[in-house]
Amino acid sequence: MGGTLGVIDANPDRHVLEEVGIAIEGRRIRRQVEDQLVLALLQLARQEGSDSAIGIGRLLTHELWLAIFLQSEKRDRQAGGGSPHFQVKDVGRDGRTVICHCYPPHMANLTIRVGGLHFTARWETDAPRTVEAVRRLLPIRSQLIHCRWSGEGTWIPFGDLDVSVGYENHTSHPAPGELLIYTGDLSECEILFPYGACMFSSKLGQLSGNHFATVVSGAKQLREMGRRVLWEGAQEITITEREA
Repeated sequence: MGGTLGVIDANPDRHVLEEVGIAIEGRRIRRQVEDQLVLALLQLARQEGSDSAIGIGRLLTHELWLAIFLQSEKRDRQAGGGSPHFQVKDVGRDGRTVICHCYPPHMANLTIRVGGLHFTARWETDAPRTVEAVRRLLPIRSQLIHCRWSGEGTWIPFGDLDVSVGYENHTSHPAPGELLIYTGDLSECEILFPYGACMFSSKLGQLSGNHFATVVSGAKQLREMGRRVLWEGAQEITITEREA
């Protein structure tokens, strides 16, 4: 990971205290959110005999995640734009030099257009082989259709395409805006693009796809994307790579 050097003013203690205060506040908010998610899952477990209660519990969990995601996106935009990232700051031995470490590293982003809606997404560093496989498919120009089995999701069918990647950073429960690719085994190869509560499935049962990218801009349009695909039919989709 690369580092950048910057010089702060003659009162380093004030900046250190500010950084500590921000970190503490961030942990406090994170604990509150985690408590809400745990409560929602506990309520779901108690009602596991009721299909409607299970659906409500899953929807609540996804809505909480989406609210957190959108708030994070808003804070990053207000701070100067760009993709959300984690930043760790170390104060040098002289008490005056700040060394910034950014994670994840600066990477190319995906530009996604669905009809008249525009999104950008970042590659997932936990799926390097899958990312390379998807990059070989770019640019993707296809039809985005609504899922039949997975809930609030859309997908791009690839039929018998073989991308030669096994399971990597895989999940059956993507959050809204988390793109998965199913490399093909029980069902055909496809890209899953969820917009709400989703459990990746096919007519043969539950599937698990590789999480290779996450929407970082345009998340507020996910619901509208899902509505259009569901009620207006297949939408043109284009996925290209651009330098961030």
